[in-house]
Amino acid sequence: MFKDWQLAMMEDYGLMDTNTGLINRVARTLAESPNDTIDTAEFRRACISCGVDPDSFTQKDLDQLQHKLNEIS
Repeated sequence: MFKDWQLAMMEDYGLMDTNTGLINRVARTLAESPNDTIDTAEFRRACISCGVDPDSFTQKDLDQLQHKLNEIS
């Protein structure tokens, strides 16, 4: 079985289907963008490419996404 630190790393890199894992997966995809700002179309494309429904994001999720983007970029 995985150790706690291994599970935390997998979630951090978006390899788990938890809410945080999915947000991190989208954040890491968006962080690869050459654009300084992300428009709605790019956000939706990133979500869909990660297998995440862009319409399921709440304001709290968007805030967490922004925090993760700031952290990794």
